[in-house]
Amino acid sequence: MTTRQVLISLFAGVWIGALLVAEWNPIGATALTMDWLVEVVRSPFDTKFIILILFMGAGAAFIHRSGGILALERWIGDRVTTARDSQILTWLIGVFIFFDSYTSTVVTGNATRELAQDNNSSREMHAYTLDSTTSPVTTFGPVSNWIGFQVSMIITGFEAASFTADELGVTAFGLFLQSIPWNIYCFMAFFMVGFIAITQRFFGPMLDAEWRARSTGNTIREDATPLSDVSADVGEPSEKNPTLVNFFAPILVLLVVGLVSMWYLGGGHQPGVDIAEAFRETDVALGLLYGAFAFMLTGFVGAVGFRTMDLEEASDTIIDGFKTMMIALAIIVLAWAIGLAAENVGTAEFIVEIMVGSGIPGSFLPLIIFIAAMFVAFTTGTSWGTMAILTPLAIPLGFQLVGPEVLPVLVATLFGGAIWGDHSSPISDTTVMSSIFAGSDHIDHVNTQIPFAATAAGVTGIVLVLYGFGLRSPIVALPLAFVLTTVAVIALNKFDARRKGLPEVMPTRDAIEAGEVDIEDVSSGEVDGNNGSYDHVSPVTVTAITVVVAYFALVFAFATLGA
Repeated sequence: MTTRQVLISLFAGVWIGALLVAEWNPIGATALTMDWLVEVVRSPFDTKFIILILFMGAGAAFIHRSGGILALERWIGDRVTTARDSQILTWLIGVFIFFDSYTSTVVTGNATRELAQDNNSSREMHAYTLDSTTSPVTTFGPVSNWIGFQVSMIITGFEAASFTADELGVTAFGLFLQSIPWNIYCFMAFFMVGFIAITQRFFGPMLDAEWRARSTGNTIREDATPLSDVSADVGEPSEKNPTLVNFFAPILVLLVVGLVSMWYLGGGHQPGVDIAEAFRETDVALGLLYGAFAFMLTGFVGAVGFRTMDLEEASDTIIDGFKTMMIALAIIVLAWAIGLAAENVGTAEFIVEIMVGSGIPGSFLPLIIFIAAMFVAFTTGTSWGTMAILTPLAIPLGFQLVGPEVLPVLVATLFGGAIWGDHSSPISDTTVMSSIFAGSDHIDHVNTQIPFAATAAGVTGIVLVLYGFGLRSPIVALPLAFVLTTVAVIALNKFDARRKGLPEVMPTRDAIEAGEVDIEDVSSGEVDGNNGSYDHVSPVTVTAITVVVAYFALVFAFATLGA
């Protein structure tokens, strides 16, 4: 974060890990680093992921260059006229794509990136909205590959604890459902995105980023390096025959082929295999790879079929789309390698031993596991890897120290802490992908998101402390968390805005250009009367709140079944 040189820093981290393993032999460390890079690239999952990322880049390039994005802008442009509307729309679309975080990031990012930039929403805010919406939503489902993985981890925890579902009185899936109301962090992270977008109350580096975007029109910092800039890499969109088909068809095919492929690869077509089991047993990377190829192919066919580009231009677009992913792929490969380095030097085990072996009473075990999961996920950059490391340790420990009643809370806090690492670690794959599809500088995205993630984590920590002192009802804990988060966001916004001499409620670019907000007064620290003003019953806002309330109702109905 100090140097802002992500590739050099990641490589240095991998090499230092290799240096420890090679007993301080620099030549041996260099050789071991190469071995680790080859090892992660040769992993079947990682190889599939690399190819699907390339296909995703090509498909996104077709949506942009064929004029699909242009057609969407012309269709929805009259409805989305402010940065606030574009941020709420991004949050809303993310709710609908609840089955996979990668797919959600790609689809939502592509659908709203140009609208966000045209309406002067900073790329940092767009990346944050993507990142902090996708993982929480896919964690809850109600049907997602995340749920399948999390349930499989709970089963592993059962096996490690040497008890069966019959002995415990609840299945692994039932325990997951019971854990949902206690996943405070994910609820707060998701809630904060919508609350900040609707109220336009920012704080931390994001306040500066949004003021820059509104006051100057620069949606990205002047010296920043966007992780992927589709316009610069693949050219301007075609004006020949822009059609919504070239936007919606590739995305729809991606969703359908991806979902069906994951269902089929998990054995869903076989008698006696239900949807939950199919998604739990599926080959996620291969299913998404099929979807990504179909995504690219549909874009190619649409571009040529509607004659927005000829065959040569379409072929060049594939290669140009691949190029947009080069920096991202380099970061992802090094992120995998540093995770392997952390595994070899025992980072996770060291942290867990310190946190869990501290002698704190069992009622505070959820807080300990939450903190441990945060550190492991931040260090290794993988929420799934953190779940795999900690779940087999946490479930037996909780059962032995406290009893079965603590397990839903323990599972929820573990999963929430792991996702906090996903939101805060610069080497997290979802964080990288959010930077890609928002066209944001990666370190700028990390720096602006961390204060928001820390706020949600701080509220979670407070609730878990209260749990340690006797608060056992999620019916009380969750509403309390919503209240604390609301108060925290407003207080931090007021404090930071006054400290920096910026508006508390960010005004629109149009309001600034119309003279309703005086930039000179703001520059001199006179913020009174310079706050933005919004209609809180606009169609975009009302639609988003209605959909989110319905989604929460579905999730809690889903969780009630487990109880």
